[in-house]
Amino acid sequence: MPSRAGVPCRERTCTGVVRNGVCSQCGSQRTEKDRAYDAGRGSAAQRGYNAAWQRLRRMQLAREPLCADCLDGGGWVRLATEVHHIIALRAGGENSFDNLMSLCKSHHSKRTGRGE
Repeated sequence: MPSRAGVPCRERTCTGVVRNGVCSQCGSQRTEKDRAYDAGRGSAAQRGYNAAWQRLRRMQLAREPLCADCLDGGGWVRLATEVHHIIALRAGGENSFDNLMSLCKSHHSKRTGRGE
């Protein structure tokens, strides 16, 4: 059976690939804290991102194909590639069009990083 694809190492100057939790170049390993977080997090489907979510996501991107933050900010206008929950599912938000906004990858990452 083929193994999972590797991911880039998180160390700033390392260009290695992490497979099975160990970097091929610097040898850094994921911490127990990282593993415990992943184990308790559940799968995407368990967190509410199932087939119904995928359909709703596609419909939202068809309805609003441009990034809402780019449009509000003035300068850039980019195609939306991500769908953001205004009120997060874990905070009681729903999978409804009223609670969704289309964003580009950059703006979605910024909002998620701020905890929005």
